[in-house]
Amino acid sequence: MYALLILNLIIPFVMILTASILKKHPVSDMDTHNGYDTPASRKTQEHWDYAQRIAPDIFISLGKRSFLIEFVISIFSLLFKLDVNLSITIGLVAGLFFLLAGFYKTDQRIHNKMD
Repeated sequence: MYALLILNLIIPFVMILTASILKKHPVSDMDTHNGYDTPASRKTQEHWDYAQRIAPDIFISLGKRSFLIEFVISIFSLLFKLDVNLSITIGLVAGLFFLLAGFYKTDQRIHNKMD
């Protein structure tokens, strides 16, 4: 059952992997709807290009922090023998918080820079 705690690491792993791919292969055409695609990034081509430049770094940074926190949650759960379902729920909430924070932080930087 405690092997399920590895599920806590899925969101940070996907955040880091996706951001790394987008950093290595940025999307220049906003009509494809690939890349960092939010209403703030689709306003103009300038918004789009800026978003594609900053989003990967933000998501990699937050993904690393999320990974560390999720790992600590898993270790804490093992040491104190917490219920696995509770530990996974806490990990899921933490992972989703960091994921949503990535979108929020990126959109805020787009608005601050472009508006």
